[in-house]
Amino acid sequence: MTASNFTTPFDYIVSHTGVVTHDQIDELGHMNVRYYGERAVAGTQTMAQHLDLGEFDLIQTYTRHHHEQMEGNQLEVRSAVLGGERANLRFFHELRNTENNDLAATFIHELEHAPLETPGIELPDYGRPRSLDPNRDLAATAPSLDELRERCLEMRLERELTTEDSHGADVVPPWLTNNLIWSGERPGGESSWIVDTADGDRVAFASMETAMRICRPVAIGTRIQSFGAVVEVGNKITRDIAWAYATETGELLAAAESLDLAFSIPNRRSREMPPEVREREEARLHPDLDR
Repeated sequence: MTASNFTTPFDYIVSHTGVVTHDQIDELGHMNVRYYGERAVAGTQTMAQHLDLGEFDLIQTYTRHHHEQMEGNQLEVRSAVLGGERANLRFFHELRNTENNDLAATFIHELEHAPLETPGIELPDYGRPRSLDPNRDLAATAPSLDELRERCLEMRLERELTTEDSHGADVVPPWLTNNLIWSGERPGGESSWIVDTADGDRVAFASMETAMRICRPVAIGTRIQSFGAVVEVGNKITRDIAWAYATETGELLAAAESLDLAFSIPNRRSREMPPEVREREEARLHPDLDR
């Protein structure tokens, strides 16, 4: 379908469908965040094809998680062009469970492409950001690779990107940009991100909002390293910023900001942060990096 006969580009279309499979379930017992992102990128690709955009670069994403999704759930992405005065074209996606219309997540995707001559939709209230600013340029305020090394904020060891990071492609696709930051070996043999607490609970952090800046496509064979810092700690939440760099050039490849909620795995609900978890998070607290 071309832009000329795509009669209502400002209306919602179903841009992707799929089922939650066993391999998409993570240690928290629900669909991992990367597969929310994969479905949203599939929606962006469908919209781009419908609108005859040709080649495009996805440069910024915002995700707001609403309800966890379990194995076997049937999901669909509903997509539309976002209106408003912007320098770049933006899409809005909502991910829903087709059996009960449960809202799983909402997304804003920004492309390096001029806006279309269409009013688009207004961002619905349930898709509006709660705590993070999706317009924030995380690349413009990123610290240097040297500064992060001096602060010992390594999240992963330096490594070379392989086809495992790209699912066989020569370049890491946008929905796998997370791999630049969160994949790889932890430094110092760090333990699991799940904590068995003194009060008998099992606690981890569930993502509530994530904003990501994708600086450029990254080819297999590039040597990279990721770094991260906690910039805010609350009663139940932490806010983090993470960065991935090409280590041979010092170039920033991607940056992400996330708001995470302390989550009791056995009870399937949020909870106050246990003291041992708070101590771990506050050890990484660098609020001055929240620039």
